Amino acid sequence: MASEAKPKLYYFDLPGRGEVTRLILVAAGKEFEDIRISSFEEWTTKYKADSPLGLAPYYEEGGVKIGGSLCIARLVAEANGLGGSNCIENALLSSYADLMSDMTTKFYPFMFGPEDKKEEAKKECLKNMPAKFAQLEKSIKDDGTFLGKPSWPDFLLSQLCQEAIQYQLGDTFKDCPKIGKVIARVDSNPKIQEFRAKHKK
Repeated sequence: MASEAKPKLYYFDLPGRGEVTRLILVAAGKEFEDIRISSFEEWTTKYKADSPLGLAPYYEEGGVKIGGSLCIARLVAEANGLGGSNCIENALLSSYADLMSDMTTKFYPFMFGPEDKKEEAKKECLKNMPAKFAQLEKSIKDDGTFLGKPSWPDFLLSQLCQEAIQYQLGDTFKDCPKIGKVIARVDSNPKIQEFRAKHKK
């Protein structure tokens, strides 16, 4: 009997919006094809037409292609025991993920915007991000989980904070000890450490 094909994740060769799904799959020990697109030209000429939403990342499993970064992350998380126990818990996890996704977009102006606008955009982040992180801090239990057990927004939070540190915004969550617990648990996972070391830029 032929073995079942591995799922495939298509995204650029950088962390970005595809990284949370990669981390979930790696932590779960799920084998997958990590298809890394080397350039925008390669994306437009080779992959974009196959993407169900015309966007990256997209995910393929069992002959079905699925788009939307959070949708994909939620799918693989729930399939690997990292979702909630019921609809309400799943909605709560999605709400935390939505907030973190919105926070990530605030980095984009000084990551990718015109040079003369980057400093102003960074100042806005330094001003507004602490309140967002404080809101997340309130949502985390004393044990450093959102629901009393590991769940998929943990990985999104780890990646968000890594990006904040990368862009000199680490002070925006320095007064959030429960966030620190989440990050420490994710970042100390040997599978995550090995994966990140392999793909460190």
